[in-house]
Amino acid sequence: MKENSFFLGTFLPKVKSVTEKTIDVLSVVLLSGIFVLGIAQVVWRWILKNPIVWSEELIQLTYVWICYLGWAIAERKDAHIRITAIHNMLPKSVQKWVQIFCHILCIIFSVLMIYFGIKLVGAGMKRTAVSIALNYGIVYVMGPVMNFVIICYEIAGLIECFVKGPRDYRDKGGDE
Repeated sequence: MKENSFFLGTFLPKVKSVTEKTIDVLSVVLLSGIFVLGIAQVVWRWILKNPIVWSEELIQLTYVWICYLGWAIAERKDAHIRITAIHNMLPKSVQKWVQIFCHILCIIFSVLMIYFGIKLVGAGMKRTAVSIALNYGIVYVMGPVMNFVIICYEIAGLIECFVKGPRDYRDKGGDE
């Protein structure tokens, strides 16, 4: 029993905290890098008349990572776009089952994304970027990794829905 309380009480929250901080820091670093590289690309191309050949491709590949990181952040904060007006009019018991159904759909979708993402990583390992020596497998690995994180967030949301009941989305800006 003591091992279980250690796992749930100490280990799991620590892993969650480290994962969230890592995702947040990586998002800021990559977005800042894209911004700086984009500015440098414009300066070198238009002012110095000597374009950075590899910068556009690196920005595009980094953007793939940022999209996955943003998806995980939105999932963690339960901040995805949704139409809640009808949902909020339903009885609480129906709201609970609608939310459970949505969590299960997201888990199924993420499992499929992991399955096909692993295949994409395998195909990407055979290719490198045109202007930089970067293997596409490194870029595509973010898909399966972030979808695993998203599955963990969805399972946590599913458990919360069973234990605490459905979330009330009125506090997130009204009946949008």
